[in-house]
Amino acid sequence: MIWVLSDKVSTRTELVPLIRGKGFHVSDTDCDAHAAQRARFHPPKLVIIDCGMPDSFNTLQELRSDPYTQSIPVVMFSVDDRDLRQEALLRGANAYVGKGSMDWAELLTEIVRLAGPPGPA
Repeated sequence: MIWVLSDKVSTRTELVPLIRGKGFHVSDTDCDAHAAQRARFHPPKLVIIDCGMPDSFNTLQELRSDPYTQSIPVVMFSVDDRDLRQEALLRGANAYVGKGSMDWAELLTEIVRLAGPPGPA
């Protein structure tokens, strides 16, 4: 299972079918307040976090500080901003994808690299 955390309905509406279309199981939410806690009991293969969402970096920190969730790969995405990319990687994200052209090819590449090929949840 891949989780998409974004407070923007339009982003989730675009990403979820795109990722599912590549054969992955996907769950999405507009609230990341309990993501780390949920991940402890139902660990996803990968978490994708929208940096523009409030508390996005807190969610990343919670995932990284918990021994049960610290190894779950995390991809953060937002505007193509070098400082934001550096901050995300320094705080423990495995990858950062700039929205840029919105074709999401880079995101799909990172999903396969970090979560492996599509398969069971």
